[in-house]
Amino acid sequence: MKIITRLMSILLFLSVLTGCVSASGDSCPVTEPIWIKPPEDSAVGNSPVEGNYFVNEDHSIWASAWWTEQGENYLHIDEDGIKVGWFRPEGAEMQITGKRIDAQAPPLESYIPCCYPTRFQATGLYFPTEGCWEVTARAEDSVLSFIVQVEP
Repeated sequence: MKIITRLMSILLFLSVLTGCVSASGDSCPVTEPIWIKPPEDSAVGNSPVEGNYFVNEDHSIWASAWWTEQGENYLHIDEDGIKVGWFRPEGAEMQITGKRIDAQAPPLESYIPCCYPTRFQATGLYFPTEGCWEVTARAEDSVLSFIVQVEP
């Protein structure tokens, strides 16, 4: 019995370290971003530098995961929204949706300003509650989905 208890403790500890379980014990399969250099884009003032991004398989949609560079695997709710920079097919209209996957909640709201002509797109994401959220972005035939933990 001691072996099973010890094994369960080790598995829980590893889950917290990898982001599969939050420190409070809630299960949320957080998507790990990748460290990568984003595409060059004339709308971005500086030359691109490596950072954490969520990227779909064909690299047509990218989402900045800037908060993970600060050593956090979760976002904080902000009444002003969370600014997220994206790269999508050049000039394509983008839709961003989100749903809480660990409890009932109103859907994510997104603010996507019009008329960015290059691949870069600035957005604001508004999470109505804390919890485990799946965010999905669509542009033309491309899709990117990722899961984030949102804390108060």
